Amino acid sequence: MKKKILLLVISLCLLLFIVNGLHSVYSTEGPVDPKAVQPIIEIKSKNEIGIAHSEIFGELERPQVIFDHQKHVGALKKEQQGCDACHPQDEGKEFLFDFPKELKKKDEESVMNAYHDECIGCHKKRYKEDKKTGPVTCGDCHKEEYKLMAVKYPVVEFDFFYHDKHVKKLKEKTGKDDCSLCHHTYDIEEDDETLALVYEEGTEESCYYCHDLEKKRGPKLTAITRVAGKKGLNTQRASHLQCLNCHLEHEKELAYKKEKKKEEKAGPTECAKCHTGKYKTIAELEKVPRPDRGQKETAFINIQSARMKGVAFDHKYHEKNHKTCRGCHHETLNTCKECHTLTGSRDGKWINIANAYHDVFSEQSCSGCHRIKKSEKECAGCHGLLPLMDIQTKGPKKETCYICHTGKKELLPTETLSVSKLDTQKVKKEVEVKILEKEYEPSKFPHLKIIEGLVKISNDSKLGGYFHRKLETICDGCHHQSRAEAEVEKDSPPYCRNCHSISFDVQNMNRPKLIAAYHRQCIGCHEYMKLEKPKECKECHKERAIRPTDILTKYNELPLK
Repeated sequence: MKKKILLLVISLCLLLFIVNGLHSVYSTEGPVDPKAVQPIIEIKSKNEIGIAHSEIFGELERPQVIFDHQKHVGALKKEQQGCDACHPQDEGKEFLFDFPKELKKKDEESVMNAYHDECIGCHKKRYKEDKKTGPVTCGDCHKEEYKLMAVKYPVVEFDFFYHDKHVKKLKEKTGKDDCSLCHHTYDIEEDDETLALVYEEGTEESCYYCHDLEKKRGPKLTAITRVAGKKGLNTQRASHLQCLNCHLEHEKELAYKKEKKKEEKAGPTECAKCHTGKYKTIAELEKVPRPDRGQKETAFINIQSARMKGVAFDHKYHEKNHKTCRGCHHETLNTCKECHTLTGSRDGKWINIANAYHDVFSEQSCSGCHRIKKSEKECAGCHGLLPLMDIQTKGPKKETCYICHTGKKELLPTETLSVSKLDTQKVKKEVEVKILEKEYEPSKFPHLKIIEGLVKISNDSKLGGYFHRKLETICDGCHHQSRAEAEVEKDSPPYCRNCHSISFDVQNMNRPKLIAAYHRQCIGCHEYMKLEKPKECKECHKERAIRPTDILTKYNELPLK
């Protein structure tokens, strides 16, 4: 009985296999032609808006509408009409920039009818008034050519330059430092989600903390982001409501001024004038004042009951080397230890203070930020090949701990390295690498020249100058497992072949053989530093005119006597 069941199962499997094979042979569906699949074309918009509402309609029956916003604004301005022609206003007469103006429900039919009533209704009304108007048929708005287009605006960076400009303008206008016009928070008590906005002096923070709804926030901001989310106030909407309304109000004030100055202008109200795609570099922002929240120029990070000594932190220098405070203060502008305690807390998502500072894979931690800096081409030649952590302990390299954890409130002075005191008898100007000498001439390695180049890179970098406190640290880039304090003679690190054997060592699976170590170190450094040479073997290894292998081959070809 069991044999019969087994034979039946095998027969069914064979039948399915044959049927599937025949289908693939005689199927009319051929392979997908890559040329037939048309990609989405992203257009960098000037003032257009893509109207699709896929979150409501899902897959569209007709192509989206590409709406020329500025064209409509210009036409309405000529007829002395403003934004209220299309957009509703709140109780305080500020624009909400919602469209359609009359929309009670957000279901498919209501949204579609509202758009048609407002747009086509306006066009028909203008036609009856014998005014220049727009299309009234489906195909004139829902064009087939728009189907594969995606309107994309560059992100706006409200950097320190624009912040400082607004602060000065506001002080000029009001005569005092008042941040309440832009900075506010929700007055939310426990279990009470009121929508009242309040201003708390000295607690001003970035709009992103409350309005970046896509990012998961900790418990302190959850209540606020929940309210912002219910009101639909993401960063884009909140920015448009705040900035555009202010710019429009200022524009209105200037229009009514009799003594209007020609050079005085209101802020931009056109999409393309804010969304330029042009961003200032850190170097351009270096001399721009940072917002004053009473922060110290140098902070002393000392955690109570911690086993490690305190760390002196140059806050002013780090401010000047970031485009935003959120580079470090990812949740609030409070100090790290308020959320990240010694043993971890709910407010800090149970990430303790040690991990908050030392996580090499986090952009907000000290170690993580330094790792990113070390990935720049000037530094990556060495650091790209050095392990992020000690292989044995799975922790950070302990040799660097003392540089930060000094226990002193003052920063250590930056060191300037020099090769002038090197013993050239021990530190060779040029080193010959002979591992491939059977096939190639010895490779000439410009040892001293490379040391000098790396020393210059270190001295030109404040970060490098602070952490590279000894010349031996530069040597670690290549001699990565040797320690000067363990050497018999100073400036005499072990040879590469002392650790890397000619053949692969099965007892040390993570240790490459000698030829692999040389190529990984040399070529790897060149690739990380984005150097053009070498591209071919012969640029480092000059071929021999007669190789020992050639002599052996000729000997073997001699006739036997």
